[in-house]
Amino acid sequence: MRGPGQPRSAVSEVRELTLTAMSGRSLASATERSNSGRTRSLVDIEVVGWTVDLPMAADSASRSASRQWARRFGIFFAALLLVVCAVYVARRTLLLDVARVFLDRDAELVSQEKADGVRIVFAKPPPPWVVPLKNVMNPMWQSIGAEGVNYYTFAGPGNLFRSYSERSDPTSSYYQAWVGAYVTKRSDGTVPQDLLSWAKQVTELDQRSWLAAMGDPAPLAEWAPPSSTGSVVVDGRTLELWRGIMRTHSDLSEKADSPLAMLVGMPTKSSWPPGIRSFHDVTLDGYFVCWPDATRRVSIVVYAVAAIPNDQSARDSGSHGDIRDELLGLMKTATVEAVR
Repeated sequence: MRGPGQPRSAVSEVRELTLTAMSGRSLASATERSNSGRTRSLVDIEVVGWTVDLPMAADSASRSASRQWARRFGIFFAALLLVVCAVYVARRTLLLDVARVFLDRDAELVSQEKADGVRIVFAKPPPPWVVPLKNVMNPMWQSIGAEGVNYYTFAGPGNLFRSYSERSDPTSSYYQAWVGAYVTKRSDGTVPQDLLSWAKQVTELDQRSWLAAMGDPAPLAEWAPPSSTGSVVVDGRTLELWRGIMRTHSDLSEKADSPLAMLVGMPTKSSWPPGIRSFHDVTLDGYFVCWPDATRRVSIVVYAVAAIPNDQSARDSGSHGDIRDELLGLMKTATVEAVR
């Protein structure tokens, strides 16, 4: 930089210079070749006699680096936004997957499966059914001196944008429907002689416990005597198929503030059919087969149920009738797997 009247020593190396002057102010670009032979671009700005020489290459490189960082940040932010949106949209499915992984590794469950000597494995169900979950039943069956594991599946969210399971939707054919199997083991090592009565006890206790965990203040579960309705093949066995009717409550809840209710998900009350209320009365229409394993001293019950609401408005909105074959089809995929 130089002042008026000072020699141009700061730009003595400039070989070529194009200067455009206008009212005492000028902007020019020049190419300077130094004694070392290097070439650089200059901006020579003269305002009222003052001259400033600026390296244009450095300024251009800075702008280029800024653009690269801006582009990289934009790509990263867009990718992060997509991930966050995907996680939020699929949060119900992700919660169920996390719960499944946690339960599969639960020390008490692993120990119980080893004590039982077997586990039940279902084939991967079609949508909207979730991959089967497991639950240790010892606290629920303590009153009848039994231990064991429940393996079950239900209809999850109908699509990625739905924050609740089809099982909780009063307008869905899958309302209150689930399929599963119990491996039960008596604490005294005996095998029940009356398996129908035994199946009644373990399922009633399970249903009451489930409703309590969902927040039902007065859980109800009462089976009517079952009736034979043909036979079915499960795990290579031809077994008598029983049909039973249970008087119970729906687990549909307006608040859905219990951990289990939040895991399953509930539709907003505004979407419920008229006349529906939390934990309303329902009739479970169920199918089950059962058989003993005398060698391992366990009993196995494979079941499938769906609910028909008692009030007419809910009954008209849909029932399990059109998924009966689907329920029985899922039952037939159950297989017994040895655990050591």
